[in-house]
Amino acid sequence: MKRVARWFSRRRLKLVGIALGAAVFLLALAWWQRVPLLRGIAHLYIVADSPATADAIVILGGGVELRTLKAAELYHAGFANRILVLQPERTQLNTLGLVVDQAELTVDLLKLKSVSESAIVRLEPEVTSTVEEAEALTVWAKANNAKLLLATTDLFHTRRARWILHRKLAALGVELKMIAVPQKKYDAGNWWQTEAGLIDFQNEIIKFAVYQWRY
Repeated sequence: MKRVARWFSRRRLKLVGIALGAAVFLLALAWWQRVPLLRGIAHLYIVADSPATADAIVILGGGVELRTLKAAELYHAGFANRILVLQPERTQLNTLGLVVDQAELTVDLLKLKSVSESAIVRLEPEVTSTVEEAEALTVWAKANNAKLLLATTDLFHTRRARWILHRKLAALGVELKMIAVPQKKYDAGNWWQTEAGLIDFQNEIIKFAVYQWRY
């Protein structure tokens, strides 16, 4: 019995050693290949569609500057003759003039980029989330018989935004193309090297999980 127990003990230690060795090897391989792996993760997660002629360009709320500039670029390239601006919820600070209204700032930037005022459409409902943005866009799309929308937003926001927008718009037969906008401090090729990239990726993973659970 003791001989059998010793044999099992040696075999167990051998298996543990093999498992630890394999784990160390895989970790070393992952570290060695970390750059292509992290780039691959970003490219798998980001939804970056090619633009096409659409009924309107939608600027999703959040990063006013880069999303708005991309929308203006698409407008001047002839992909759409209307740009939809969503209205974030106004606060008392907005009313007092202490904080600039984000929708007004977006409109002003579009005008500075030579977008015709007649091409800018401000949607009236105040929104506080991507879900409420999707609901506002559904109302506009139905009223205007829209068939295709281009949505400009940040790299990592694209997947969650597409998921919830598609859920709301699909019933109307509206196609959606996500236009991923690179950030000033990072892009899909180096996002893990900046604090902003790590935070944005982490936040979107968590938010997307919450959205799938709630909606």
